[in-house]
Amino acid sequence: MEHRLVPMRHRDEAETIMKIASVIQPYMAIIFVNGKDAANTLAAELTDKGLPVGLLHGGLTPRERKRVLRDIQELRFQYLVATDLASRGIDIKGVSHVINAQLPKEEPFYVHRVGRTARAGMEGTAISLYSDHDLELIQKLHKKGLEFTTYDIANGEWKELKAWNERVTRKKTESDNESQAWKQVRKPKKVKPGYKRKMQYEKNKIKKKLDRKDRFKRK
Repeated sequence: MEHRLVPMRHRDEAETIMKIASVIQPYMAIIFVNGKDAANTLAAELTDKGLPVGLLHGGLTPRERKRVLRDIQELRFQYLVATDLASRGIDIKGVSHVINAQLPKEEPFYVHRVGRTARAGMEGTAISLYSDHDLELIQKLHKKGLEFTTYDIANGEWKELKAWNERVTRKKTESDNESQAWKQVRKPKKVKPGYKRKMQYEKNKIKKKLDRKDRFKRK
C-alpha cells in the first residue's frame, strides 16, 4: 500500500482534491474529513465543481443513509465524502483510494481510514492533504513503520517533491547548531561595554560554519 502526502500550502481543499481527481482513476475513493459540517461543505463544493460525490455522516436520517449505501453498491459515483464515525461498521467493497482531505488527530483513526483500501489482495493508495500542524501525527505514523512520499500535481501529472521531514530535520539541525555555537563562544573574564554584541557576533560566525558543514554532509 502506498501513502502519499500532498502539501496544502494554504491552498483550497476542494481545488486540491479536484486536481487529485484529475490524475487518478479510482474504482471507489473515500474522502475523509473531521466532522459532518466539514463533510457537508466539501461535498457541496466538489459537486459545484463538477465532481459527483456521495455523502455519509452521522447527521443523515436512516432513509438518507440507506439511499447512500444503495448508491454505493450500484456504483453511482466514484467518490464518497465521509466522517470516521459514520463509516465504521460499513463494508464498502472495491475501495481503491482513500483521500484524507483532513488528517485525523490520532493515529488509530488514520490506520482505520487507510484500512478501507488494499483489501483482498488489491492494491491501494492513501493520499493525505497536510499542513504543518499535521507533522506531529505524520512523525508518529512514520515511527510505526509507515513510509510517506510527498507529491504535488503539476501540468496534470504527479510530481515527487522533497521528503516531508526534510524541513523538520533541517530546523532541528539549525536549532542544535545554535546551541552548539553558544557553547563554543568564549565568555569574557571581565564584562566590558559591548560584550553582548561581540558574543552574538562570535556565535553567528561559529553557527555559519556548523550550518555549512551540515549542508556539505547532505550533498
